[in-house]
Amino acid sequence: MNSVLERILETQQVSDGIRNLPLSHPDFPSLPVAVTEAEGALIQRVIADIKPTTSLEIGCAYGVSTLYICETLASLPDAHRRHIVLDPFQSTQWRGIGVKNVRDAGFVDLLDFREQRSELALPRLLNDDVRIQLALVDGWHTFDQGMVEFYYLNRMLDVGGVILFDDADRRSVNRVIRHALTYPAYRVYETDEPALPTRRSPLGRLRRALASVSAAGTIVRPDVLHRDWDLGILGSCIAIQKVDDDARSSGWDHAF
Repeated sequence: MNSVLERILETQQVSDGIRNLPLSHPDFPSLPVAVTEAEGALIQRVIADIKPTTSLEIGCAYGVSTLYICETLASLPDAHRRHIVLDPFQSTQWRGIGVKNVRDAGFVDLLDFREQRSELALPRLLNDDVRIQLALVDGWHTFDQGMVEFYYLNRMLDVGGVILFDDADRRSVNRVIRHALTYPAYRVYETDEPALPTRRSPLGRLRRALASVSAAGTIVRPDVLHRDWDLGILGSCIAIQKVDDDARSSGWDHAF
């Protein structure tokens, strides 16, 4: 592990070069703003597996997740690799600490940093024919923001590529993931949850029975039938993989 990331994990603090700050939101001290070690390990496993040439990260803050990503990218066999980071508040709210940490760790050559809002930057990247093999979504966590980001990332992502969603245990992010998994082209790749309940449990059989009742005409709430453990999306960081081209018809629609 690089020394910058190791120091941050050990002290649970970052520095802007003048004073130390805790790994929490400046306006909400009880709210952490960095990925956990388990989430960082998941991100690194995925990168080591798929070996992306171009990756993209939405939300940098203090740069902890960026350090995890760049550390693994730098360890891959020699090739030109590029990590695009979008963070409109890096030099203001986050005091430039994320970019400083990446620079101090020696990964600046990998970094393509853009202090832009994702809803503006992503269409530009798509228009420039940028292709990506990995993305981490960890910016503004409203449902509509996440849906806009997934829309563009899906169009930029190569088949075999992976999108990771942090804070997936928030309802707004969870709903974006559930929607993404209705696409025929996506499947769960891995989560930071070590073990998921079996789908053959009595409760699972009951839900499938309810599904058959629903198909016969009785209305059952969708969240009863499509619980997260059935989809395999328990945990706070979820990786989904694009396994085929997105070939949905123009009239495609699916409940989630």
